[in-house]
Amino acid sequence: MTNGEFKWQNDAACSKPENEDIKENFFSAKTEKKYEAKNLCFSCPVRKECMLFALEHKQIWGVWGGRDEMEIRRTLSVDANGEEARRRRYPQCPYCSARTSNLSTEEVPSKSGGRWATTKLVTCGQCGFAWRSRTSANAVDAYFKERATKSARSSKKKRST
Repeated sequence: MTNGEFKWQNDAACSKPENEDIKENFFSAKTEKKYEAKNLCFSCPVRKECMLFALEHKQIWGVWGGRDEMEIRRTLSVDANGEEARRRRYPQCPYCSARTSNLSTEEVPSKSGGRWATTKLVTCGQCGFAWRSRTSANAVDAYFKERATKSARSSKKKRST
C-alpha cells in the first residue's frame, strides 16, 4: 500500500494480483521478458506518473512507464552509475518518442526550495509530457547548441562560395 505522492502506484497495472506472475520481468536481463513488462506498461492507466517518477527519482534500473533502463538512461543522459554522460544519441521524449527537436527546456522554481532555488524542466512540444532533470536539460540544450553551430557554419560556407 502506498500513500502521499506515490498514491498512483495503487492503480498501476503491475500492482494488480492478476499480473503477479510477470512482476520479475520488470528487472529481468532477458529482452523477451522486458518486452512483456513493457507491453503491460502501455496499457497501464498511470504510465505517465510511473515514467515521471522514474525520471525524477533517477530509477535507472528496470522497466518504468514502458521504457527499460537503457532508454531511461538515454533520456537522463546518465551512465549505469547515474553519472552525467554525453551519449551518442540525444534524448527523445520518453513518453511519445518525439525527437529532441520537439523538446524544450526552462528553469523553474525547485519543489523543495532549500539550497537549489531552481531546477531544469524538459517539456515535449508534441505530447506535453514534462519532467525535471538537470542532465536531460543539459543534453537537450547541447543538441540545440550543436544544431545552431552547424547551421552557422553552413550559412558561412554558402556566403564564402
